[in-house]
Amino acid sequence: MAIWQDLALTVINFLFILTLIPAIVRNIRLKEVHGQSLYTALPTAILLVIMAWIFYTLELYLSCLSTAGTAVMWFILAYQKIKYS
Repeated sequence: MAIWQDLALTVINFLFILTLIPAIVRNIRLKEVHGQSLYTALPTAILLVIMAWIFYTLELYLSCLSTAGTAVMWFILAYQKIKYS
């Protein structure tokens, strides 16, 4: 089992989640979205879901969970783009 790789990917994905929080909060506060494209957010979210599934099949469960969390953040950004545009 690739323990160090699982931990490294998990930490990286949680850092991605942290970097997306300010954008999501700003969008909620201002009720508008600037600088984010639906054509970026939606494909990114979908590809991250695929990556999470791949990590699951490799038994990298922490990576799967953290990648799925990152995908959720991108789905939120896509939703905000649709809602506030």
